[in-house]
Amino acid sequence: MTQESGHAWLPAVAVSRCVGSGGGDCDGLRYDRPTLRANEVGSLAEFSADGIQFGFSVFEGMRAYLADPAFLVFRARDHHDRLRASCTALALPCPAYDVFVEAIESAVRANWDAGAARSLYVRPVVFAAGGDIMPQRNATYVFAVLVKRFDPVVDAEGIGVLVEGGTPRTHPVFASVKTAANYTSSALAMRDAQAAGYDTLLWLDGDGHLQECTTMNVFLWLDGRFVTPKLGSILPGITRRTVMDLLAGMGEPVLERDIHISEVADALARAADLSMFTTSTALGVRNVARLRLGSADHVLDGKAPSAWSRVEEQYVLVTERFMEADDSYAAITSRSQIGSK
Repeated sequence: MTQESGHAWLPAVAVSRCVGSGGGDCDGLRYDRPTLRANEVGSLAEFSADGIQFGFSVFEGMRAYLADPAFLVFRARDHHDRLRASCTALALPCPAYDVFVEAIESAVRANWDAGAARSLYVRPVVFAAGGDIMPQRNATYVFAVLVKRFDPVVDAEGIGVLVEGGTPRTHPVFASVKTAANYTSSALAMRDAQAAGYDTLLWLDGDGHLQECTTMNVFLWLDGRFVTPKLGSILPGITRRTVMDLLAGMGEPVLERDIHISEVADALARAADLSMFTTSTALGVRNVARLRLGSADHVLDGKAPSAWSRVEEQYVLVTERFMEADDSYAAITSRSQIGSK
C-alpha cells in the first residue's frame, strides 16, 4: 500500500494563553481566531515537557472534498465532538466549533489545487506549548490544522494484515482517545509489519480479543453475520459508525461484541466463510486479502453478503461523491459546507 503526496503541509493556527492552575480550561479564555501561517508555529509554541516528554497532544483525521461550488468536509461536527472528548480526557482546552471550522477552511483554501487532487487529508491538532522543562499544564496551548494531498494506492485485491500476538495493545485508559502518546507503539509495530510484507497490524488485548489495526477499525463476516469489536478500548471511528449505519439501513445490523482471536482461528480451521474488512478516514473501506496469524499466512476468500459490496458503493457516494448520494443518507453523513471555491 503506497500513497502519493503533493503539497507541503500548511497549518492554520489558533492559540489561547493562560497562566495559573487552569487544568485545561484556560481560566475561561478561548482560542483566538485562526491565522494562516507557513509550516511552523513560530512564537506560538516553545519546547516544553508537557508537549514533548509527557505527550499532552490530541488530534483528528478528516477528509475535505471538492464539490462545486464548495469545499465540503465529511462529518465535521462528529470529528469535533471526538476531538473535544480527546481534549477532555487529557484536560486540554478544545477550540469551539466555529474556530475549528474556520481553521479548516483557511488551511483547505490555502492548499487546494483542483487540478491535482479531488480530496485533501485534514489534521486538526491540539497540544500543550508552554516552555517549562517541568510539567506545568497551565501555560500555552496551540490548536493547528494541517492539510495534505493524500491519494492512497491500494491493491484492488485487498490489504494484508499481521496479527500482533506478542504485545497487547495499550491499556484501555487512553485506547479510545486520539492522543499522540498512544500511537508510538503502533508506529513502531507498523514498520515491522510492513517489513514483513503486510500493510498493517491487528492488535489484540491482553486476553486475546481483537482490538483494531494501527489506524483502522475492523469488521468481520463471521458465522453468517457482521461483527465488530465493541467500544471502550478502541477508537470510536467516524467511518466505523458510517459503515454500521449503512449496513443497518440495508437490513444487516452489526453486532458489537468481544471477538476472541480463537474464533478467527477456528473459522480458518473449519474453512468456514470468513471475511475481514477495515475502515478508516484515510483509506475508507478496505477488504483484507491476507491474514498472518501465528506462523501461518491465510488467504481470506470467504464470500461476504452482497450488502458489503453495496456498502462500498454507498460509502463512495456519501464521501467522495456525496453530493450525488440519495437523500436517505443525509442524516448519517452530517456533511458540512465550509466555504465556496
